[in-house]
This record gives sequence, C-alpha cells and structure tokens, in this order.
Amino acid sequence: MVPDLATPKRVHVVAAGGAAMSAIAHILRALGHEVSGSDQASSPILDRLRAIGCTIWVGHDAEHVRGVDLVVISTAVQPSNPERIAAVRLGIPVATRPDMMEAIGRLRRTIAISGTHGKTTTSAMAAQVFVDLSFDPSFIVGGQIRRFDSGVRWVDSPWLVVEADESDSSFLRFGAEAVIVTNIEADHLDHHGSMAGLEAAFDRFVQQARGPRVVCADDVGCRALIARVVRASAGTLADERGSTIITYGTSMDADVRIVDFEPLQLGSRFVLEHHGARTDVTIRSGGLHNARNAAAVFAMAISLGADRELVAVALERFAGVARRFELRGTAGGVTFVDDYAHLPSEVAANVGAAATGGWSRIVAVFQPHRYTRVRDVGADFATSFDGADVVVVTELFAAGQQPIEQIDSTIVSNAIRAARPGLDVRDTNSRPQLVELLSSLLRPGDLCLTMNAGDLTSLPDELLAHPAFALSPTNGQP
Repeated sequence: MVPDLATPKRVHVVAAGGAAMSAIAHILRALGHEVSGSDQASSPILDRLRAIGCTIWVGHDAEHVRGVDLVVISTAVQPSNPERIAAVRLGIPVATRPDMMEAIGRLRRTIAISGTHGKTTTSAMAAQVFVDLSFDPSFIVGGQIRRFDSGVRWVDSPWLVVEADESDSSFLRFGAEAVIVTNIEADHLDHHGSMAGLEAAFDRFVQQARGPRVVCADDVGCRALIARVVRASAGTLADERGSTIITYGTSMDADVRIVDFEPLQLGSRFVLEHHGARTDVTIRSGGLHNARNAAAVFAMAISLGADRELVAVALERFAGVARRFELRGTAGGVTFVDDYAHLPSEVAANVGAAATGGWSRIVAVFQPHRYTRVRDVGADFATSFDGADVVVVTELFAAGQQPIEQIDSTIVSNAIRAARPGLDVRDTNSRPQLVELLSSLLRPGDLCLTMNAGDLTSLPDELLAHPAFALSPTNGQP
C-alpha cells in the first residue's frame, strides 16, 4: 500500500539501519511524522536517526509496533519477523520500501538515476552538482556523499535526486520526470526472471519519464534499450510528449561526447563536446567510467537549462562518495583503496583506473558476493582483473542467502586462472589467513585495492593497524 504522507503519522521502520530504510526514516522525520525504528545491531546510522529525534531500538520486538499508524519494511524483512507479524495481527497497515519510494516520489520533481552499476556515484555527483547549481534538491543516495557526510537530504525544494534501484523494480515507482541510465547488464535475474525481463523493466523506466532521458551511448545494453525505445516512439529519439533521449560517452555518435581523456592518479581531465561547444572538465574520481558518470550528469544538467561552464565547475568540486575508489590511507609505502565493486564490469573499471595510477604493483583483493550472483555471473570475472599484478579471492559473502551446492568463491578464482594462466591468483578461506597473506605480500609502492559489497571494507583499517605496516618500513618485503 502507498501511504499518504500529508497526514502526520506514527511510523515504525523495521531494519532502519540499512541505507535505504534509514533514508526513509530520515525523510519521514523531516516531513513531521513521529518515527521509531529497529534493527538487529547498533550502528552509526542508528545513532544519526536518534540524533534527529527518532526512537530507535536494537533488536526486534512485537511491542515496538504497538500504537503506531504505519509499519515500513524492507524486502529483506522476513515474514517471521516479530514486528511484521505483530503489525498484521494488530491490523496496522504495512508499506514496503518500494511503496515508500512511490509515496516520496509523488512529493517532488524527481531526477532518477539507475543502471546495473555506477548509479551510486552518478547519483551522488548529480546531487552535489545540482546543489551547487542552485536547484537545491533533496536527495536519496545509497552511499555517503563526502561533502554532506550523508546520503540523504530533505529540504523545501521542488527537486529530488534519487538513486533508483532496479533490483526489485522499485525504480518504476517514482514517476520520475527525468532519468539517467548508466548501463544494463545481467544482475538480479532472480527477481526479473530473465535478461529479457530486466531489459523490459529498464524500457519502462525510460519510457515513463516526461522530461530528459539520458542514456549511455557506450554500453551495449543501453544501445539496445535506445533501439527498442526508438521503435516504440515511431522511429524518433523524441516521443509525442517531446521527451528526448540524450546520449553520452566516447562513441562518435554520442550527443555529449568525451574526448581528450587524460588519466590522473586519483582523477582525470577531459573535454565534453556538445553541439559544437567544448567544455573542459577535471574531476577527482579516477577512470574513464567516472568520466562517463560526469558526462551523464553534465548532459542532464544542461538539458534542464544549466550553464555548461558552471556545471564543469561543480563537477570539479565533487569530492566523491564513500566506498567508491576511496583512499583509506597509506602505511609503510602501501596505498590502501576500497571500493564497492562486486560485478565483473565494475571490477574491470576499478582495476583499469588503478592501472593508470603509477603504482609499482596492483594487489586486487576481491570478495565474491551472494551465492546466486556467483552462480549467475561468477565465470564472467575471468578477465575483470586485467592490469592487476596479484589477485586475492576471499571466501564468498553470503549476504543472508542460504548456500547453494557447488557454488563458492573458487568459481571466480578458477575462471581467472583459466583465462589468464600467468596471473598470480591466490585463494583465502578465512580473515586471519587473508591478513597473514597480505601482511607478507604487500611492499612499498603497492596499491592494495579491496573490492566488495560485503564486510571486506574493514580490511584496510585492519591492515593499516597491523605491525607489518605500522612498524616495518619494508612492509614485510622479502
């Protein structure tokens, strides 16, 4: 059910410690609702919700929902959850995360950014750029924007920038005025049923938009989407409402074209060509993939009337988002960078960006994520680590899934070995073993690049405090 958020309510948010659910709680509170929430463990996210006036419990209990008007649950909340059971028993309306996204989207003119990967960085970049351009939007981003130290902001503005999630089709619920699609690759097929089902969802996402529709010209999946949408719009890039598809990328036919790309160690310089005009852009995020993200934001901004030079200035100010090629520190001559990459093309983009940085060696540490994902795309990582000198594959992070017989992290490591026999590939099956290996392997001049959507993100801090790096100037070099 899609709730009416105009009337003040007492709302309880189950699993409030997650990025998406905490954003919902934050917005409900900003709208004047009385908000409570719960989650299984304490976290800084829950502390931030307490700081804005939410009542927060650690642990789930049926008593937490007594007396509330609405219970909000994520798709991860199981039917056995005591708060969910109590809400049904007491006749309290229950709204899902997609329900709430639709309700929130009805309140604003929404710019929705989606894609298999890149959507968090692009959304964060768009949010900050549009703030600097005086659109002054609210935003919901599934990562912490460093400038704001948050991924959520709710202000009295007509605009909302949102990272739109395709994993459960909730991106179709916003009624977005304008959209960006970064790429389309096989993922979340357990929800969509097939690649055709995923493609159909993205088609709807683009076709629903009433305003600018910005789509990557370099991505095979996006080009196929454009062809399908053009056919559905009688062979033109604009439909009967005047809503136009604007393309971006390095392709010769891109409307906003990236040229003269120059990689920097932790950034890049390039030129964006559009209708004969050239705009110089410098960003503090490395890799061609981030130049594409910037081009997407540029295309959207100028489509909505922004000055191209002011957009370039705003892009240069973007300081990044946590866990997106995030510099975590240096010790003993080793640089530690962490990234959320967990799909084959994301890993390839990060390793490719690292390869331009001038480090002596790239030691890529990868944690495969979810049994279903490894089953579906594990073999596709075969060439994702091209450019790395050493690849370390950890145990699989289940993310709450039950094990699947014969599915484990060796599907990834064996695919890499088969495709690149000369590459040094290591397997580890425990955190202590991983720490021991890296403490002896890493040496001055190395980049240690951790990539994962699980708990490997804490590894850089663990290694930075390790005696091999904190005390030994040689980092255990033989």
